[in-house]
Amino acid sequence: MDAPIHPGPYSRELLVLQGDHRSAHIWDGELLSQTLRARRVDDLWDFLHDRVLHERVVHRLQATGFYRIIEIGRIQVDWAMITALIERWRPETHTFHLPIGEATVMLQDVEVLYGLPADGMAVSLPIAMRYMSRDHYLDMLHQLTGFRPQDEAASSGASGLALTPIRQHLELLHPDITDDTEKEYITHYTRLLLLLLFGGVLFPNTSGNLVSLRFLLHLQLLDELPYYN
Repeated sequence: MDAPIHPGPYSRELLVLQGDHRSAHIWDGELLSQTLRARRVDDLWDFLHDRVLHERVVHRLQATGFYRIIEIGRIQVDWAMITALIERWRPETHTFHLPIGEATVMLQDVEVLYGLPADGMAVSLPIAMRYMSRDHYLDMLHQLTGFRPQDEAASSGASGLALTPIRQHLELLHPDITDDTEKEYITHYTRLLLLLLFGGVLFPNTSGNLVSLRFLLHLQLLDELPYYN
């Protein structure tokens, strides 16, 4: 008969945060019934729920390499499984401590799941952009997308922008996308859609509803996006 799996760390020399870790209660026999639920940002999926992207927009997104994420759609999360994984996640080592050993999420996993390249050019930010003011970022947003939020509350800090105003502006643009729409209009629409995707799916932050306008640097030339890591 196989020996039972040890419920906790054999040595506390490495896992120094064990005393404050959620798993400590479980390993001490105090089972927790609380299932953790992360905050989800659904602006992108709410926008796409009753709308079909025009073929020209689809082709533009496919060329950037990000359309597969939209094809996958909103992922139904197994919260019980996520909770179990959190109980096995150790911030000291940035790995899951499982009965079979340590494991973590690699860039290659993202490449397989989302089809995004993990071996391209490095994504970097010029030093000058790190010190840009909010007005400079909003000017850049208007130049690249034709959109500038009127509500001052939509901005957070120098580069943060709420996702909801972006979604609302896309709702206004959507009916005007036709076979005869100017290419520049399609490009503006695509950039806004990508900002919604970045802030709500790929790079959500603790605020739950913001995207960084620093991404605009790499949205200037959409055709170069597939070459970045």
